[in-house]
This record gives sequence, C-alpha cells and structure tokens, in this order.
Amino acid sequence: MTNKLEILPSEIFLNIFLYFSWDEVLISFWSLNKRINSIICSIFEINKNGIIFNKPGLSYKKFSKILLPLIFNSLSLCSSIKYIHIDGINSIYFHLIYQDIFSHNNKLIYRFPNLKSLYITRCLLYKLLRRESINGCLFGNITRNLSKISANLSNSFTLSIDID
Repeated sequence: MTNKLEILPSEIFLNIFLYFSWDEVLISFWSLNKRINSIICSIFEINKNGIIFNKPGLSYKKFSKILLPLIFNSLSLCSSIKYIHIDGINSIYFHLIYQDIFSHNNKLIYRFPNLKSLYITRCLLYKLLRRESINGCLFGNITRNLSKISANLSNSFTLSIDID
C-alpha cells in the first residue's frame, strides 16, 4: 500500500522545502525514504546558497551533534553539497567549524567532493590570529589546508574570505 505522502509529486516537496531552512529540512525530512532523500540532495545541487552557517538559533551543539553526523553519514548528501557559506555573526566560530568539517585528528579531509564555493565572513579571524600568535600556528595550518582544499577540488572552485 502506498503512503499518501509518497504520492505527492517532487515539485510539491520542493515547494514545501522552500518554507524551511537547510538544517530544518535535514532534521525533519532526511531519512524518511530514498525518494525524499533524493529530492533533498537535488536542492543542494541546484541551490547556490547551499549550507549557510549563520542562522540564529543554530548552536554549535546542534551543528556538531545532529547536523554533521547526518551529513557525513550520507555520501550522496556530501556529494550534493556544492556551496558552503560560513558566517560567524551568530557566534559559531570559524576554527570550530573548520575542525569539524575539514579535518579529523589534525588530518585534512575532503568531505565534499563537488564543493564549488566556500565563502567565509565575519568569523572573528582577527581574534583567531591574535590568539594563535600566542598559542601556535593554527591559523597558518587553516590557510594552508584551505589552499590544499581549493587546489584539490574542481577548477571552478571559489574560496572567498572577508576579513573582519
């Protein structure tokens, strides 16, 4: 027997998903079934905004404990994400996001093979630079690794950093 939800055309799901932020779509609809997962992946493939880390209420705990495992446990979802915008206006610090997304045990990881754009804004880089000039060279490692990421990805990859 077919579930009533499953008879809806994909276009209806796409319209419904417009009312939710990317994190709400993943938390609410991901893993319901393969078809809905495929529709969600298509959103990330065509949406030039992609994943934006600046939403009020998106805490680091929610990000690291719920969203990242959900994303990293799905190769199709990781492959669908083409655009990431990290905006530190709401206190999700860049170095924490960097550690979770692009490294594991201090090793660089390419989790998003089709990433086309990484845009970093208002992430308190000046504080990170000041702190790291005292504690070591994490920022140097971050910039070197971001350069490696950009070199390893497609020719159309764009890395944009707005200095605070």
